[in-house]
Amino acid sequence: MSRRHYVDKKHKQNGSCNVVSIAISLFFIGWVHVDNYTADKIEKGLTEKYGGTFEVLALGNRYGTMTNDYVMANVKAVDSGVVFTTKMSPKGEILADDYASRKVSRQLEELLNNHLKSEGIIANNLMFVYGSKDPLKTELGTSLNDYISKQSPKYFSGYLVIKESLNKTGSAFINAFQKTFTDIQNTELVANVWIIPEESYDDIIADFSRLPEVDNSWFDNKNTLNYFKFVMSTDGVKMAEYEINQLFQGGK
Repeated sequence: MSRRHYVDKKHKQNGSCNVVSIAISLFFIGWVHVDNYTADKIEKGLTEKYGGTFEVLALGNRYGTMTNDYVMANVKAVDSGVVFTTKMSPKGEILADDYASRKVSRQLEELLNNHLKSEGIIANNLMFVYGSKDPLKTELGTSLNDYISKQSPKYFSGYLVIKESLNKTGSAFINAFQKTFTDIQNTELVANVWIIPEESYDDIIADFSRLPEVDNSWFDNKNTLNYFKFVMSTDGVKMAEYEINQLFQGGK
């Protein structure tokens, strides 16, 4: 039973619950104002640090207790569409964020999306870099090629969401990855691939595109058609085209 239903029921028995109802209303209004105030501070802090416009998508841990002296947030850079995480102190200081590294990963994401699209595959992805020499020294605006040359990452890994289509083939999929693999200087590329029914794709992508990070459990309650893990490295590809064809068509 919701809080409101509870108060309404008690109101029939005791008129004093009007006071309780008002207090509850003020409590929730206060939290809305705190959230808006905090979001505004984060957006302003990031603009002062990087320029541009930012939008807080979600707030996480809040400061104000003995063990919690910061607030975490998922933020979107409006101009680039990059979604990342940031940490702010009670004084409004941006303590940390992964905006620069996420901008590098975003370049890979767009590269892979474009190569898949050129092969007739509609998809979106979220990729991360692993095993770099010193990722904290990544400067904002670093190109993907420069990052790979300087940081020598061991591999890129992430999540790829593909729209169902009977026209998709294993050959087209592998071709798109091969082009991307060449573009990223033969750095290993790992993808957790989720095939989404056509009728559910847009809704899932709307939520997926607002995430700074994700894992396979996020798809547990989603309407999905199939899943497989795909790896392309200097050792080649271990999945045959016909296997990918079957997975695209809903087979196992």
